[in-house]
Amino acid sequence: MLERGCAERSEQRRTASVETEPRRPSWNIRSEEVAQLAVVGAGYVGLVTAACLAELGHRVTCIEIDAGRLTALEAGRMPIHEPGLAELVSENSRNGRLRFTGNFANISDITSVFIAVPTPSAEDGAADVSFVREAVELLVQHARPGLLVIMKSTVPVGTSDAIAKLPAVLDAGIEVVSNPEFLRQGTALQDFLHPDRVVIGAESAEAMGRVARIYASLEAPIVAVDRRSAELAKYTANALLATRISFMNEISHIAMAVNADIDDVARIVGMDRRIGPAFLRSGLGWGGSCFPKDVLALTSAAARYGCETPILRAAYEINQLQREYAAQLLIDALHGIDDPIVAVLGAAFKPNTDDVRGSPALTIAKRLLGNGVTVRIHDPFALANASDIVAEIDCRPDAYSALEGADALLLATEWEEYERLDWTLVRETMRGKTVVDGRNVLNGVHLTELGFHYKSFGRPAHNGNGNGTHHHTNGSAPHIAGTSME
Repeated sequence: MLERGCAERSEQRRTASVETEPRRPSWNIRSEEVAQLAVVGAGYVGLVTAACLAELGHRVTCIEIDAGRLTALEAGRMPIHEPGLAELVSENSRNGRLRFTGNFANISDITSVFIAVPTPSAEDGAADVSFVREAVELLVQHARPGLLVIMKSTVPVGTSDAIAKLPAVLDAGIEVVSNPEFLRQGTALQDFLHPDRVVIGAESAEAMGRVARIYASLEAPIVAVDRRSAELAKYTANALLATRISFMNEISHIAMAVNADIDDVARIVGMDRRIGPAFLRSGLGWGGSCFPKDVLALTSAAARYGCETPILRAAYEINQLQREYAAQLLIDALHGIDDPIVAVLGAAFKPNTDDVRGSPALTIAKRLLGNGVTVRIHDPFALANASDIVAEIDCRPDAYSALEGADALLLATEWEEYERLDWTLVRETMRGKTVVDGRNVLNGVHLTELGFHYKSFGRPAHNGNGNGTHHHTNGSAPHIAGTSME
């Protein structure tokens, strides 16, 4: 009953978001040369890729073999939450530039196919490329001579080379190109249509040119490299960003030990042109479907080639320890309380998505449940997905319902609606006083003044206002969110 209730509420919110979201912007980046394209897979990467390629003006067939997902897409229902995606899919489906099918035979008139299927982690951490190989095997059966297979899936270095050498691929005259994606969930449309760069790893100038023409209308540099360099660049980008976050989380513990403010430290360090400000916020760490599996996959691949990866291993371990640290803060705060209750605000691994894969919130929830704690959770979009993974959690329809009578609160996902909560009302509603700010975005000064026991990651409560600057009193009510106080 609980799971069904979560699912119903999540679907209602998802439907409401489609109806109330403002009209998508006009990208005005149509390609002059229209290509007949296919995308295999309608997950996060595949669906965004298909919709955005159609928005560029190409004719796109999206192949999805999951019957339930295909039925939903054909009916106009989105299987994922990504801002603006529903509108993009709807418009391009209506004008005939985007269609969905479960039949690979429908690629007979296709010139290029993007592979965007999952590459999950195997038990040893290596990337499982079985879905990629299965997709290629099915494509070969219906491929026209000269078909171009473009690899969007994140695959271990050498995978595209290996596929290109398969006898069936060689016999069909198929050329394989690596074209990694650099999309962020929550801003994926912007990232695709206004990218920093388009990376094309190919072994022939002709294949390189064909892929480049697909992206010709985008104002972005084309980086032409070999397939292996393109594959390694994708892993390196994610591993480097993950390492920056883990490094700052390690520094946050030092900041707490020496009574420094990690927000000020990050602001100063980020002003260095050699470093920059991105990915320097400390907190619960990274999650999602990419960073965890890509760090493990790169570590595993390196080991197969005899390369040691102590930095990558440390980055992964520190990230896991952040969750343990937060869970222990909550458990310590609940000591001596009968039938303790913790309210968790946020289930998705980041805002503006319903993806709970690798979510710190759910890892911590499991630890709390194992210690006899009742866990209530709220999220604007991810409740159904969360209850699929942790059925014992008590899903709540709104944040205040989750907080009522709670002994402690964990802010796990920095949704804007949580930053705008009436914290005076929250203090009156909660039974306990502990607030663990897992994303370092709340105003620790104001919360402490209200009587909360404010805990964060390297931010003294007397300084903590969520934006790395000090609180200035001007007679007005202080803000809670990570915005300027001036």
